[in-house]
Amino acid sequence: MNRFIWLVICFFSFLQVQAQFSVKMGYGIGFMQQEPNGIFSLVRNKKKYLNLEDKKFKNLQGVVLGARYKQEHYAMEFDFDYRFWTIQGSGRDTSGTQESLKASIANASLGYSLEYLYNNFGIGTSFHYNFFNQKVKHNIQGTSNDRSTYLSQKIFLGLYIPGGEKTTLAFRPYVEFPYGNVNFYFMERAIGNRRSELKKADFDYRPSSFGIQFLFLNGG
Repeated sequence: MNRFIWLVICFFSFLQVQAQFSVKMGYGIGFMQQEPNGIFSLVRNKKKYLNLEDKKFKNLQGVVLGARYKQEHYAMEFDFDYRFWTIQGSGRDTSGTQESLKASIANASLGYSLEYLYNNFGIGTSFHYNFFNQKVKHNIQGTSNDRSTYLSQKIFLGLYIPGGEKTTLAFRPYVEFPYGNVNFYFMERAIGNRRSELKKADFDYRPSSFGIQFLFLNGG
């Protein structure tokens, strides 16, 4: 994390952009409801020999990159947001066979936002096209993945703290409302749960979230 912050500061030191334009870089974390039907809890209990990490699927976090245009009391942004979560483990089953498992969830989105500004504060909304990717890597069954897409909207607040002549630090809490669901049936089967009493529709999941972004801007 410290290396990332250092790279951001160095990047802004050499970047020459008009005052009303800014490049933004930062880190975000979004808190979500847990996966449907306890998929990861089940495989952790079912295959205890894998010693899977004791991590619950309750947040996605990662990097934010984008461009910002500011004029008086208004700002417009285009951005790319990549957040992820993983769980992994390995061990030998009762027959002595070595097994390793890694499951990951990643959400990449392209967004456009509008914001109203007053002094060092802002309020705005953004619209995003999301790519929701599920991936499982197994040393015996190989690697498989599933991707789905959906639209979402965020409502956010902004607090902007000038850090120098060309740098601004921003804190941006938000809530996100998806227009559609994703489905975890692929993950259920790929990690070996395969509960026959549950149907694909039982794994529908609404990826709503709330969170915060920490951003560096080379301007206001």
